[in-house]
Amino acid sequence: MYYSIIGILAIVIHMIINRDMLWHNDSHTDVPARREYRDYLFGMLAFCFTDVLWGFFNEYHLVIPLYIDTVAFFITMTAGFLFWTRYVVAYLQGHKILKGIVSAAGIFVFLCEIVFLIVNFFVPIQFWIDESGIYHAGSARYITLALQVLLFVMVSIYTFVAKSKSKLAARRLRCTIGLSAVSMAALIVVQMFYPMLPLYSMGFLLCSCLLHSFVVEDEKEDQRKRLEEMLTREKEQTRELGSAKKKIYTDPLTGVKNKQAYMEYEEKLNADIRGGTAVNLAVAVFDVNDLKSVNDNLGHDTGDIYICSASMLISEFFCHSEVYRIGGDEFAVILEGEDFDNREELLAAFEHQATENQRTGKVVVASGMADLINGSDRKIRDVFERADKQMYRRKHELKAMRRQEASVNG
Repeated sequence: MYYSIIGILAIVIHMIINRDMLWHNDSHTDVPARREYRDYLFGMLAFCFTDVLWGFFNEYHLVIPLYIDTVAFFITMTAGFLFWTRYVVAYLQGHKILKGIVSAAGIFVFLCEIVFLIVNFFVPIQFWIDESGIYHAGSARYITLALQVLLFVMVSIYTFVAKSKSKLAARRLRCTIGLSAVSMAALIVVQMFYPMLPLYSMGFLLCSCLLHSFVVEDEKEDQRKRLEEMLTREKEQTRELGSAKKKIYTDPLTGVKNKQAYMEYEEKLNADIRGGTAVNLAVAVFDVNDLKSVNDNLGHDTGDIYICSASMLISEFFCHSEVYRIGGDEFAVILEGEDFDNREELLAAFEHQATENQRTGKVVVASGMADLINGSDRKIRDVFERADKQMYRRKHELKAMRRQEASVNG
């Protein structure tokens, strides 16, 4: 039974090392010529199964089962060979004529085997089983094996020649395919002289292990690296897109959000209001006092510094909300969450600071705020206009306070 043991081991090893290729046809792993390689694996398994049965039937000299299994043996053998040639042709990139010859030769060997087996029913040219259940090889068997050896040698020569013109990784893979062909050819030659040895199963096993270890696994690793590179590029593009988007929505002078960002967020909130999903929010509007006077008397560079100081002041107080510069000296803040909950305290503290700044000669910013009234306000602009009116009242109040202080000091 040692003959069958080799076939059993070959089946087990095939199923272990190729489990993902055999049972997961829709695997995400992108292996070149995957379908052809999978067909080749199933062909090998079918051959090894018939080889195991052949050893059993031959051991017990079961004439009829042995004859039937021997026919299946030769069919699956040449079918596996055909699938191997299809895989090599699909995997290797090279001269179309040579690839066509390899493909045609595989079909030719398979068809020859079918013809030999049909003739063998009438004239034992491939094999025969005597009355004692002893297997005898015919001349056609040697022709079939010789044709396979010839084609294996031809493929190996092609791969060794073609590898010199390929990149380093491709050369290594082509060399592996060439070595598998040489190994298979060598074992078939020995099989010709020792038909009772399971050398063809051993050759299929060695060929499969070489292809899996040095071709399929390398292709998987290359694919993994390509996926990592794609993910890296995608992350870089995302960062670049985020950076570009940030530039589009950022005011270049102050670093806060610009009018475009405000308008887009306003549209989003308007949609929430129309859909009845608007949350509690308030709009605060700010205007920088005396910017024209600063520009006229001290220059626009100083005016820019004045605007930046105002932006920093607003951002300092309303640190949990986005600050938008919506005009030359106008800012807006949409208060949500924590800033909305503390809006009255924040506005009172900001107004107190504005009053103190006016007394000490620092940047003065007028402010006004209004809450969204659900069911009444139809858009954010309604809230903005109420806040804007309050801001102007505060602006006049600050100017009145300055005139009063000037009058007292004068």
